[in-house]
Amino acid sequence: MSSIYMNRELSWLKFNERVLEEAENPEVPLCERLTFASIYQSNLDEFFMVRVGSLIDQMLVAKDSRDNKTHMTPKEQIQAILPQVEILNRRKDEVYGKLMEKIEEYGVRLVDFSKITEEENKFLEAYFDMEISGLISPTIVGKRQPFPFLKNKEIYAVVVLTTKSGKERLGIIPCGSGVFERLIHLPGGNTYMLSEELILHYIPKVFKGYQVKEKSLLRVTRNADIDTETIYDEDLDYRDAMENLIKQRRRMNPVRMELSRELNKKMISSLCKELHVDKEHVFLTRVPLDMSFVFGLQGYLRNTAQDKLFYQRRTPRMTPELNDKSALIPQIMKKDVLLSYPFENIKSFINLLNEAAKDDSVVSIKMTLYRLA
Repeated sequence: MSSIYMNRELSWLKFNERVLEEAENPEVPLCERLTFASIYQSNLDEFFMVRVGSLIDQMLVAKDSRDNKTHMTPKEQIQAILPQVEILNRRKDEVYGKLMEKIEEYGVRLVDFSKITEEENKFLEAYFDMEISGLISPTIVGKRQPFPFLKNKEIYAVVVLTTKSGKERLGIIPCGSGVFERLIHLPGGNTYMLSEELILHYIPKVFKGYQVKEKSLLRVTRNADIDTETIYDEDLDYRDAMENLIKQRRRMNPVRMELSRELNKKMISSLCKELHVDKEHVFLTRVPLDMSFVFGLQGYLRNTAQDKLFYQRRTPRMTPELNDKSALIPQIMKKDVLLSYPFENIKSFINLLNEAAKDDSVVSIKMTLYRLA
């Protein structure tokens, strides 16, 4: 009977595949396709943080437990997940490249150092020297300097350094300080470069006295499967409890490591050992490790009235059955009103809550809310 069911986690990957299919669909407006590619990536982040994190926890405490539908152990589920993710990520890499090529037709370019002019190269070097180099915090891992803590979903530049004596060292630079812009606007048009690519290119300027052997951008996804019952105490302030939960979530062990370039096997093994990540959980990707920057590019395209690149804007309507200029409570006491979101404006509901908060005579209001997906 188990053959008629699909494992819950593999089923979720099917759902995210449908998100990716929207990015691949030529009938979807171009900028919306980029949005779907970004959503696919952020969905996958959460999947690793929560679902894969949960399976890893199960492997530690109940490795022989089985899914009640497909009877797969936690290890078997992870072994089935990872190759599926590899396949989907290759599709994401391919569609991203095609979408960025099409975006260039509308005057917006995201470049790396293989696609810039000599003039742009001079500007970027000066920009790095003036705006970025003084704000980054490089680390060389060694006996006196332990491996630093890598924040969840933050981007780091990692570099394999060689000393004059031939010994290898690992250098690490955080690229997401928030002090400088991630999208660097080059002069003379709508050409942009990601700050992490700029830092990675000029990393020899940071680690002077060393020879740069290999370099890559790196991003870790940390386990976020937390039992809230173990944190929340009724004697504690709920907000404080949630703050503690978020802090704990950011510091839990990594469940995935992503690299933008290939590194030698010895260095990958060393990174895996330091981060406590299995080699099977290391993924090489050809697209930016965080695709949230696409919304910045879309902002420019929206401002240039490129309406055909987006879905038509739709504004939620005011509920015709209600008169928002009059008190709402008497109106809904006379008859039921169905509010359907996001198709109708939520202002009516907010006004109702404000009225109920101020009206001591209101004991209860019966409402049935339907949320339509």
